[in-house]
Amino acid sequence: MFLVPSALGDSSDALGKGGCYAESMAVSASQRLFTPGQYLEFEEQASERHEYVDGVVHALPGETREHNEVAGNLYTLLRPCARGSRCWVAFEGIKLWIPELNRYYYPDVMVLCDPRDADSKVFRYPCFIAEILSPATEATDRREKLQAYRSIETLNAYLMVDVTARAVDCLERTPGDWRLRHLTDGEVQVDCLGAKLEIKAMFEGLGASV
Repeated sequence: MFLVPSALGDSSDALGKGGCYAESMAVSASQRLFTPGQYLEFEEQASERHEYVDGVVHALPGETREHNEVAGNLYTLLRPCARGSRCWVAFEGIKLWIPELNRYYYPDVMVLCDPRDADSKVFRYPCFIAEILSPATEATDRREKLQAYRSIETLNAYLMVDVTARAVDCLERTPGDWRLRHLTDGEVQVDCLGAKLEIKAMFEGLGASV
């Protein structure tokens, strides 16, 4: 276990290969810059999902069966814990808006408990986020999104789930700082639900190798 340095961009070796959207993912809808409103209008009409980073629109890659299986497992594990509470679990296709950074993302799984999230399409205050890594998104998930998500005031934990390695990197908020843990077994605490996620259960249903 270790504390994540404040200059996360200088610690890419600890978090995986460096990179961000500008380096690793193709820009769609030409090279024009969009306002947030233009992006939302464009996204309503688009046949595929896009994320938005400070004016630039990026097409999301297609999902694999393994990606979908793990995201579904996470939803299945978290959903019963949210029943009877003010929280709910968002499972793909739900936008996260980070206005301070001018970004819209589609996290794979979120837990939302904050009453300020009154919109039915766009949310701002998750307490838990999980992204399932893929070759196309890993650099972005480990660097760009890690820095973006840790700026969210309500976030307690961010999971980066490696399907190939059957491992999880868990960024957890601690008093005054953040802690990053690499786990291949055991559990992850989801504080806002008072729940624990078993690492092995996240990969249930997958074959011996991916």
